[in-house]
Order: sequence, then structure tokens, then C-alpha cells
Amino acid sequence: MLRFTGALAGAALVMGALAPVQAATLRTGPMAAARAGFERTATREFPALRGMRDLGRVSDGMPMHLAINMGHVNRAAIDTILRRQLTPGDALYHRYLTPAETTRAFNPSGSQVNAVGSFLASAGFRNLHATPDNLIMIGDTTAGNASRLFATEIHKMALNGRTMYANVRPALIPFAMHGMIASVQGLQNYTMHSYMKYTSPAAHAAAMARLRAQSASRHKLATTLPVGRLGSITSPTALNTPVPCNGIPLGNVCTENEYNAQAFRDAYDVAQNPTSDNTWGNTAKYTSIALFTEGDMTSVLSDLALYEQANNLPTIHPTIIHPGIPSPDTSGADEFDLDTQSSQAMTQFPQNQYLYDDTSLTDADTEVGFDRFKTDDLAKTGSASFGECDVVPDTDGALVDDDAIFAEAAVQGQTVFASAGDNGTTCPEVASTGVPGTGLPTQSYPADSPYVISVGGTSLFTDATTRNPNGSTYAYELVWEGTGGGISAIENSPFWQQGVVNPACNTPVITVPVEGQLPGVLSDRCVPDVSMDADDNLSPALIYVGGATEGVGGTSLASPLAMASWALIESAHGNEFGFAGPLLYQLYKNYTSYSSTTGLYTPPTPPVGALTQLIGGFNDTFLGTNGSAAALPGYDTDNGLGSFDVQVSIGTMPSSYAHGP
Repeated sequence: MLRFTGALAGAALVMGALAPVQAATLRTGPMAAARAGFERTATREFPALRGMRDLGRVSDGMPMHLAINMGHVNRAAIDTILRRQLTPGDALYHRYLTPAETTRAFNPSGSQVNAVGSFLASAGFRNLHATPDNLIMIGDTTAGNASRLFATEIHKMALNGRTMYANVRPALIPFAMHGMIASVQGLQNYTMHSYMKYTSPAAHAAAMARLRAQSASRHKLATTLPVGRLGSITSPTALNTPVPCNGIPLGNVCTENEYNAQAFRDAYDVAQNPTSDNTWGNTAKYTSIALFTEGDMTSVLSDLALYEQANNLPTIHPTIIHPGIPSPDTSGADEFDLDTQSSQAMTQFPQNQYLYDDTSLTDADTEVGFDRFKTDDLAKTGSASFGECDVVPDTDGALVDDDAIFAEAAVQGQTVFASAGDNGTTCPEVASTGVPGTGLPTQSYPADSPYVISVGGTSLFTDATTRNPNGSTYAYELVWEGTGGGISAIENSPFWQQGVVNPACNTPVITVPVEGQLPGVLSDRCVPDVSMDADDNLSPALIYVGGATEGVGGTSLASPLAMASWALIESAHGNEFGFAGPLLYQLYKNYTSYSSTTGLYTPPTPPVGALTQLIGGFNDTFLGTNGSAAALPGYDTDNGLGSFDVQVSIGTMPSSYAHGP
């Protein structure tokens, strides 16, 4: 990986001051007025979710493990660096900052860290330590002490059959700490949801019936072939001959149902010769990847070994990194089975696979995990197959904290992919359902962060009997009805989406500076960016869970598949690319037509009756919906730009960036 090794002062002269923005102004909801002698932070009171019941104050002696965020970066400065890194001829072109450089440019100084540490120590905090990038101070205290110090109140809550705690008043800081503490994480222990769904034979039959009816109505496809038993792959004979077939017959194509490692590589057009020297992107042998996990990984590693053996894959030995306190929890092991096995299915033999294994999936712990990924700078790309309604991290301040971390990772040349969620245009305040419209009418975080690649879900269909000349068995994809996607009312649209996404995402919503954003250009973030297979009933992954095979799906599958695809693309190009966001949209723009009248990039007209078309390196889907408007040719909030065709992406990915209008 190329590095910017010169002094950062040259960049500062061009961009202006790169000092951190300490007191962030949030987009949503007024903050409560601060008490006399105190000032507010980005941590407001926890939102009232459906079904939540207040059970009263927790005991003062309840132990708490807090993460105090000490600064937020200036987004305008970050975007300026990203533009320069993508501009041929610029001194920063394809040169990525080191963690030490991002710390010097954006994060608090050592003296500020010492001041915050002394303040907390004098207030009774124990086991205090700061992250190496000076961004987070971590320590232990009690609920009573935290309540007094931050002028808040912490209550026990009942939600969805479990007990949790949360602050019912904003977190404030004394004026003496002005500009030094941005947010306080750990005052609540609400946990994010994983986006993994198990195959259900009954749901499979119902989904297939709906899909057949929809396809027959819109595309006049043959509908006489009966649906076979779940999991079977049967060759067709002649068109309209009644033989078992899993999927909607397209001409004489009989589609596969459960996907093993080779089936995914066939479907998404990964070259098939495993003995070559990566000339055509066979493996990610030059690129290290990361997965964000939680709990005890013992069974996960055991299941990964079984998957490798069953699929004739190389044996890898993931490196487990504990950003916080190691946890014995095994409740989410099936989720991380899916992450490790599906990413291995595509990459085959990554340079290294790192598991950033958090203590829990609370905002406090995942923030520390994301920061460790960025500070270590060991992996080029990573995947998070979990999330929460963005109103939660927006309220407790983790959203701007994590956005700062993801932004710094971006200028370091790292890319985080995250699942868009499984509740359609809504997000899972209570549960990940796989059914649209069953949550809050907002989007899932961290997927809707501007500096994260949001991954939606498709239903994938491939030819079980015939490969086309380039080796791919890809037939078509449809919108998976459960896929997350829509317009965020909290996050801002990044510059690389302009001219591509729904025009509603390009409409300024306020005209005052917010978190480093320039005046007059704020707009809502459209998600997802890309999509991959996620349908747990029509096209599930076949993986090992607890030593036995299971069919699973959800956008928990889509995110590691997309991350692995990007790793393959990077490896084939010698890791010359940095943050994927601008490059993916530029690739799309290169194969569409720009209209100066509308300010939009228009895709080619697809062939009559087609269900997908290839635009650049993306399989663009335009049949189905997740509860928003029906998918159409081009970008939409059902499936974003589409799914990766890895070989085509490798061959068409622009090695230089041309600024749009």
C-alpha cells in the first residue's frame, strides 16, 4: 500500500486548518438546555422505543464501563483529502495517510488527553487508558458516580423481553471541560441486531409463489415448471417440460438454491483457475480483510475449518484481536459463522483475516472496535453484519463518533462494509424480521454512515447446468423484499453520490454548517450503495453452524460477500485503491450518460424482458421492491448500484478519478 510519508503541513496549506471539531452540532432533535455550570455533549437521553417500560433508577453501585469520546473530525477537510487522493497529478493521489498522520491532523492533542484523564481520575474513575489515536478515553466507574459527574440519571428498562439500562437525561460536562469531551458512551447497554436469517421451507414456498406471480405478470416468463424440494438442484430438459426446478425458469435455465463456496464464486464471476498468480483476481492473497465480531470465537473457528474442508478451500488461521474485555458470550456465534465462511468462500486465501472481537454489540464497545481497526491499519477492508436504528447512535452521540472513525479510516485507504438491514425501508428497533415495514421509519447504522459502504440484499438465481463462456453461472437477481434501503433523515449524502442517487437525496435540507459540512449542501443519505445475495429462502448460503450445515441469509450474508468482492478487486490491482465509495460511483458513472439538464446520470435502456443488466462492474436489478418504490434500471434504494461482477469490475475499475459536474 502506498503511503503519504511527507509532512502533513503541505496538505494543511491547501485545505486550511485541520483542527478537530469538538462540539458537534447534530442534525436531528434539539438538545436539552444545559444546567448552570455545565454544557451539553452529543449524548442525549435514550430514545423511547416501542414497548419500552421504565423500571426506575438503577442502584448507585452498579458497575459501568464507559468510553469518553474526545473529538470529532471536520468532514469538509476529510472530503478534501479524499478528492485529492482520487485526483491524478495531485501529491496525495493514491497515497493514504498513516494512523499517526490522521491522529496529528484530526484528533485531540496529548495535553487534552491528559486533562480529560486527570479530570476523570479525580472523579473516581479507575483503569483509565486512552486509545493510541487520542480519540477515546476508557475507564470504569459506578452508575451513581457517572450520574453525578455527567448530571444525568440512569434507569433500568424492560424491552422486548430483556432488561437493559439507559440514561433518561442528557450527559453534561462542567464548563472546565469545555471542548474536551464530545460524548459519553456506555450510559446505555442497548445492543445492535445481527442481520442473519435462517431458511424456512414454508417461507420458501410462499416466497416462490409470490415471485412466480410477479414475474409472470411483468415479464411473461414461463410458469409451468413446478417448484422442486428446497435445496435440490435439478437439470431441466426442454422448455415447459414439467421437471423439478428451484427458481423461476428463465427460458431454459433452472436455478440453484443453496450456495456453497464455488457456487458463489461462479455466480459473481470470480475467475476459476486457483493455480494462477492472481492475474485475474482468483484470490485476495495480497489483501488483508477484517470482520467485526463479538464473544467467544471457539466454535466459529471450528465451523470455519469444517467449511474449508467441505468446500476444498485453503486453510486460514484468523487473527483474533480483542479491542476491549474478552467475552465468553456465544449467543451470536451463528452470525459470525456466516461472516467468516462467506468471506472465505469468495476470497479463498486472503493475505490475513482479522477478527475484531468486541466485548458486546453496544455502541460503547463497537465504537472501540471500529477505532481499533482504524488505528491498527492492518486490514484494507472490513465487514460489520449488524446494526441498529440510526436514531439510537444519533441520540447517544455514537453516530458522529463512529463517523469520525470511519472518515479517518477512509483517508487511510480503508473501507468498511455494513449490512443495510432486514426490515425493508425501516430499521429493526426490536428485531430483524426479513419483512419490510416492521420497524422504525429510518435507516440502519452504521450502514448509512457516509463513510461506510451500505450493502443491501438480493435474491440470486444461477444456471445450475450451464456456464457462459467467461465461467459465470449468473442468471439474474431480484430485489429481496427484506433488504434495508431508503433515505436517511439523519446522515448526509456524500459528494460521490451526487448525480446518481434519488434526486430526493440531493436536495439541501438545511443551509447552516453541521459537523464540518459546507453551508447549503446538506442532503439526505441514500442507501444501500451495493447489494449481494441475502435471500434466506430462495438463495441461502449453505454454511456450518454448530458443526452441522444450515441454510442462512439476510444482509449479514450480503455484507461479507461485498467486502470480499472488493478485496478481490483490490488484490488484482495491487491494493492501489483507497476508500471504495467514490470509486464505485465513478465506475457506475463511466458507463452511464450524464444530462446537464437534469444533473443526473442515466443508465442504458435494458433489453426487452431483461431482469438485470450489467453497468460497469455491477449487475443492476430492476424487479421487485423492499417496500419503497419498485426497483428500476439504474441506482435505486432497493439495491443501490447492484451486485458485483468481480471479473468485470477488475477490468473496468477506473485507475484515476475524474470529477463529475
